[in-house]
Amino acid sequence: MLQKKQLSPRRSIIAVLTGGFLGTITRYLLSVLVQSWLGKSLPYDIFFINITGAFALAFITALADTTFLMGPTRRLFINVGFLGAYTTFSSLALGDVQLFAGGRTFAAVLYLFLSIFCGIIAVFMGEYAGMCFIRAVRSARMQRAHYIASLMQKRLDELDNIRV
Repeated sequence: MLQKKQLSPRRSIIAVLTGGFLGTITRYLLSVLVQSWLGKSLPYDIFFINITGAFALAFITALADTTFLMGPTRRLFINVGFLGAYTTFSSLALGDVQLFAGGRTFAAVLYLFLSIFCGIIAVFMGEYAGMCFIRAVRSARMQRAHYIASLMQKRLDELDNIRV
């Protein structure tokens, strides 16, 4: 039975810390950007971040599950570190509670429903995009392999045609 090589605790922690730092900064900058565009009347920024995070998590997981371009260090860096800091359920809950507390019951229910519904749709879309990406890369590799094989065959044919 083959055993997978374990990451060292130090390497794992560095991957999560670095990803978390970058995810936090990205979340902050996107939040400021979305609020500057759409205002602060509704938690548009949290909605946008959570939906894009759900898409990215599904996309990365699709790549990682097929062991394509995604080793354990990258997976920790992106899924646990970056996306763990980038998206948070607590922010979703806080935004919803603030809408309820402000007497905006319809907006709170709509926000919660859309967050969950769009999050699930984003996961499906991310997984689909990941699988399409994998197919495209595999197809390109196959085309390249066929091209190289045809060049080799052509060269062999030329060598066969040389008269000694």
